[in-house]
Amino acid sequence: MKSKVYFVKAKWGEDLDSIRKKTLWLLDKLAVKKFVKKDDLVAVKLSFGDKGNKGHVDARHARFVIDEIISLKGKPFFTDTNTLYKAHRQNAVDHLNLAYEHGFTPDVFGAPVVFADGLRSGEDAEIKIDKKHFKSVKIARACADADSVVVLSHVTGHMVTGFASAIKNIGMGFATRAGKLLQHCDLKPSVLTQKCTGCGLCVIHCPSGAITIEGKIARIDENTCIGCGDCLVACRSDAINIPWGETNTNVQEKMAEFALGVMKDKEGNIAFLNYAMNVTHDCDCLAKDEPAVAPDAGILASVDPVALDKASADLVNEAAKRDVFKKEWPKSNWTAQLTYGAEIGLGSLDYELVEME
Repeated sequence: MKSKVYFVKAKWGEDLDSIRKKTLWLLDKLAVKKFVKKDDLVAVKLSFGDKGNKGHVDARHARFVIDEIISLKGKPFFTDTNTLYKAHRQNAVDHLNLAYEHGFTPDVFGAPVVFADGLRSGEDAEIKIDKKHFKSVKIARACADADSVVVLSHVTGHMVTGFASAIKNIGMGFATRAGKLLQHCDLKPSVLTQKCTGCGLCVIHCPSGAITIEGKIARIDENTCIGCGDCLVACRSDAINIPWGETNTNVQEKMAEFALGVMKDKEGNIAFLNYAMNVTHDCDCLAKDEPAVAPDAGILASVDPVALDKASADLVNEAAKRDVFKKEWPKSNWTAQLTYGAEIGLGSLDYELVEME
């Protein structure tokens, strides 16, 4: 049977009352009221964006989800996990200050921010999955402890996976730092010496200190590299070689297995909204604001993350009249996360699109 994906057309910067009505329609179709019970602790998972990034899910849009959960007598909290790389979100204190800076404040929302993996990303719960890459996965403790989860994802491109939305938001986004490292560990970039100018931007942006300049050429220490891909984004000379193909596929498959662990733990108590608006070349983790690379499609919702991400990509590509994610990241097989997700039971590639009339 095809998974249902609900869809409303929407524009970035659209009137807030219009977005509120559309969001409530989607939440009703998802039957959130059936799994949010009185006094339930409800995790609202999103990315708060990084310093200077304005492309993340708008706090004002997220408020409509919070208000609905509160109306159902649930106890919502915003949540994310700390990052693998060194930046403004590597610990809960700096991450919290950034969330407040981007408008996610409890005095406005009536909902606190709780970091699912704790102060330094060490709080986890082990979920058994018995799949190709992992027999079990460690997901962030507050995700496991929450009664239910509503996942809000911004549809974007991504430096490693090519495409990022719901699967990445829970697979990578609900992993502790150790889990993120396990997902990235096969990804070891190298320097194309004939293209490298020795500018040092990759050195500045490398979170693990794995890159040095030797003889006016960048060198990457494989033993220190954590496989985050930041050097690829920083380099302006196209001198970073990422081993796409099998390695890139492995990262996506591992991400899907972590997502399966989240879904297994929250079976019947998780729902997803994808914001396919202001679609950017890079994900919300980048500390910069970027222009859109595709026309706005709207907001989609489902209880099936594979069907939802497939439908989101289809609508974005249809609006752009091209494969946006292949164009932005031509060496990445971005559909691997979808096909493998369907293979392991994370969701279905077959969907029925139900549009708001």
